[in-house]
Amino acid sequence: MTSIVSLGHHASLAHTRYIISLSSGSQKILFRLPTLGSTGSTIADTSNSTLGWTYYAMGSECPHAGGPMADSHVDLEDSGYVASCPWHAYDFDLRTGESSFGVKACVFPVVIIDDLISVEVPGCGVTLVGMEGVSEVVEFKHDGTVKDTAKRMELGDDATMCEWCVHILNTSDPEKKIELTTQLFSTFATREQTSNAIPIGAGTVIPPDEPPREALQAVKPWEMPNPGRGGTLKSRITMLHALANVEQWAIDLALDICVRFAAFRVSPPTGSGDEPQPLPRTFFYDWLRVANDEAKHFSLLRARLEAMGSHFGALPVHHGLWESARLTSEDLRARISIIALVHEARGLDINPLTIAKFRTAKDLDSVGVLEIIHRDEVTHVTTGHRWLSWICEQEGTQPVEVFRGYVMKYFRGAVKGPFNAEARAEAGMDACYYTDLAGGPARGHVVAGG
Repeated sequence: MTSIVSLGHHASLAHTRYIISLSSGSQKILFRLPTLGSTGSTIADTSNSTLGWTYYAMGSECPHAGGPMADSHVDLEDSGYVASCPWHAYDFDLRTGESSFGVKACVFPVVIIDDLISVEVPGCGVTLVGMEGVSEVVEFKHDGTVKDTAKRMELGDDATMCEWCVHILNTSDPEKKIELTTQLFSTFATREQTSNAIPIGAGTVIPPDEPPREALQAVKPWEMPNPGRGGTLKSRITMLHALANVEQWAIDLALDICVRFAAFRVSPPTGSGDEPQPLPRTFFYDWLRVANDEAKHFSLLRARLEAMGSHFGALPVHHGLWESARLTSEDLRARISIIALVHEARGLDINPLTIAKFRTAKDLDSVGVLEIIHRDEVTHVTTGHRWLSWICEQEGTQPVEVFRGYVMKYFRGAVKGPFNAEARAEAGMDACYYTDLAGGPARGHVVAGG
């Protein structure tokens, strides 16, 4: 038995993808993409289309390891549209669910009658519980419109990934930084499945000791103004400004991990006879995707500040996240442990509390932005956990022990709660990672998010 679930009329759907929650307890992803023509190497879309748009529906989790397909990257290949999982870049044809990796995703028929979009799903009497648009848009400044990020890139087609990362790290203008970051990820992902993949360029360039900043007043983290409880406009602006600063540093941290550790080699267990092996290209895809998300987050927060009558740079900022990057600049395992699994994991704890403050103040526009950021940051912690676990697996070590050891060596103060145990577990971190854990003597406070 199947059910036909109505999702709304075409004219009311503006996002390129939606998370569909059903009464059966399952979730699907609805993709809304431009209809393909029959010219060139593409195959014409002749069904599930209306007014120049074609709809596809797919399961919300990658069948390989459960990655969130809501955050997938969509590319155009000879067969049509392909969605790649953000975790391990497994690709799936949106029409058939077929993958070049030999697994198959569940896809569901989309029915269009009089421009009413419906999806056919298994089960009798299944109804729609909720439908949430997934934001993919980077809010570029300038004239307020979304710019074409597919324009020609500055360094040329032969530039390596490391050259691009260093170029962006040395870019002080935040608007230029987010524009270049989104271009780099889009180009890297698009060329990854071709014979013209971007070369990594390990060891050919050196990242800056500290990325430059443009016209910002920097203070110590503990000297930042008290944001208050969110009950006033000033308080909420202070909170969003602090978050925007963290997100800008998070762009640089994701790019820095790509270039600084590009030549990293995994050390095989002693006596195994195995040779040290380099990082797979999916490592760089994952962290460039994180950088792309952070660019989106910064742009959304900056746009929100401007809508509230302020601007980024109106308040002091701190460089606390980069101080942790300095401490861990010699060891990839330490970098992932401190930045992704302490700082960013702390964001998972704090985000719901911050969202609640904005909701109480009835600032629902900011709530929408903060919910996008929180959902993405779960996948960022997942990325850190996955790659630390992969390194430990290759080296014959235990990720929990490795993580706790690096926290005790490089972190200052206790890893404090209250913990968002559900979000942390979703990202792969159960309580054994962070219970009763502390580093060296406390100095300042923990920087959350990123």
